[in-house]
Formats: sequence, structure tokens, C-alpha cells
Amino acid sequence: MTLTSLNRWKAAGLHLVLSALIAATLVVLVLAIWYPGPYYAAMGGATLLRLLIGVDVVLGPIITLIIFDTRKPRLKWDLAAIGVLQLGALLFGAWVMFDARPVYTVFTGDRFEIVPANSVDAASRSRARTEFAVLPLAGPRVIGAHQPTDAKERSDVMLSSMAGGPDIAHLPHLYHTYAEVATDAGRRAKPLSELARRGAAESLLVGAYLRDSGRPDDSVGYLPVRARNEDFAMVVDRKTGEVVGTLPINPW
Repeated sequence: MTLTSLNRWKAAGLHLVLSALIAATLVVLVLAIWYPGPYYAAMGGATLLRLLIGVDVVLGPIITLIIFDTRKPRLKWDLAAIGVLQLGALLFGAWVMFDARPVYTVFTGDRFEIVPANSVDAASRSRARTEFAVLPLAGPRVIGAHQPTDAKERSDVMLSSMAGGPDIAHLPHLYHTYAEVATDAGRRAKPLSELARRGAAESLLVGAYLRDSGRPDDSVGYLPVRARNEDFAMVVDRKTGEVVGTLPINPW
């Protein structure tokens, strides 16, 4: 196939197909790895992905449709320039989504907080345990965080968080495994019946979860999850603290 064998509609259609294939690959990467399950809505992944696909799938082929003319002596260069600009925009958008991906879901004592990669404190990370020195690449990891043992540091962290700086959820040197705090999370979990009583929609969601999971109502509870875009409820086993599911309900 040569450029001279194409008209503007065929060229734009071919461009659209190629762009759609690239975008589909990115969508799979985002939904399956970077923003899995409830994290996609919770962290605003839909907004970022729509912008990215709008540039990659829509804008590029439209420009090709407008400028394609086989009589142009520099058509190849024009198309190459479009491709380079489109690829640059795609790579930049993909980097933004990667940099803003959720890396940790941190139990902080009475709730979980979702921490994106770009808000993890770099100085604290250099002091962290080895397992927290490198940010996860294959989806967010559920962990715990503890208050500093030193009174001055505890005061500094509190003042920092009040001023908009990092709090314990964003300080990797305060991280530990979820197994170390799971039983505490289970004890602090609230009954799912509290969510169910909020309205008909909430009652249906809770009921459907209990039916599908096969768990008795009194064996599980929920803890709030604070996220960038939409908060939700984390369902945990009230005895062991094991994370067993999520519910798309405002937990506050």
C-alpha cells in the first residue's frame, strides 16, 4: 500500500485503526495493572484516560483527514510530524498516569488512605525498610503505617499534615506490612449494617456483596478508604483483618 493509493478518508481510517490499537493496549495496562478494580474510579483514572484517548484516537486521525492530499510534495513529512507529535502526547499522557498511579493503600489506625506514586515522600523513602524503598509496579499494595515513636517527630508530622505536607501515609520510613496491623484493622471495622441503613441503593450493594461472598453479616465489617477522587469502603474480616472486598459506597 502506498500513499498515492489512498484518499483522505482511507488515510484517516487507517490512522484511526492504528491509533485505536495503541490506545487499547494502554487501556489494558491502566485497568489491569496501574488502576485495578476500585482504584480506577477512586483515583480519577477515567478523566486522565479520556484525555489521553481523545488526543491519541480522535485528534490525530482528524488532522490526517484535514491535511491529507496526495498532490502535496511534502505529504510524507507532514504525516511524520503528526505521528511524532501524537506519539509525544501519548508518551507524556502515559507518564502522567504512571506517575499518578496508586502504589499503596495504607491502614493508618482507623482508615485506609490511597497513596499515589507522586506523593510518596522521597526523603522518607531513603530511610525506609528495603521492601518499601522501591515503589510497586504491579498495582497498589495494602500495608500499614505507624506513628513515629519519637515525640518531636510525631509533632513534626502532625504539623506537616496540617499545613498540607506529607502525613504518615506518605512517609515510607513509617511503613510496615499489613500483617502486622491486620488484627487491629479487624477490631476497628464497623458493621456493614451501618452502610446498608443509609439507603435503598446501599442496602442492595451490601446485600449483593454478602450473597456473592457467602460470608455471614457479622463476620465482616468495613473501614473507610480515603482517595483522590472517590472514597469507598474496604471490607475486612472482623476477626483476622484480612481484606476481602470493596464496596462503592461513601463510607463517611
